[in-house]
Amino acid sequence: MEKQRSVRDVYHKGVIFCKPETPLQEVVRVMADTEIHAIMVAEREGAPPLGVVSHMDTIAHYGEDLTAIEAREVMTPQVISISESATVMDAASKLLESDIHRLLVVDDEKTPLGILSTTDIIREMRGARWVWYLD
Repeated sequence: MEKQRSVRDVYHKGVIFCKPETPLQEVVRVMADTEIHAIMVAEREGAPPLGVVSHMDTIAHYGEDLTAIEAREVMTPQVISISESATVMDAASKLLESDIHRLLVVDDEKTPLGILSTTDIIREMRGARWVWYLD
């Protein structure tokens, strides 16, 4: 495993956004249907994120009327980002220091490009998939 691999080599490209007024029911539907664990909240696509709604933010409202709750009410307002040119080691350190599970990946102009999660780093640590050797 190369220690200086960059974030651009391992992160998930693309970001799913919702508006602050999006009902939590819709956020949950998108999370469940796409197997995405976090959705960025912004006024519009391309705008700076206002926050992030994660699985943990969402399950705190289990049993409640999800149509009556807006994304802005449950989002974590701090979105921590990292440059796509940063090293994976730097990203792992940032995740650990911040005690979070994902980083917003941005370019030099701070435009959101994708998400780097702890799972992406685990996959990077694993290396190549299993190879079976037959004699």
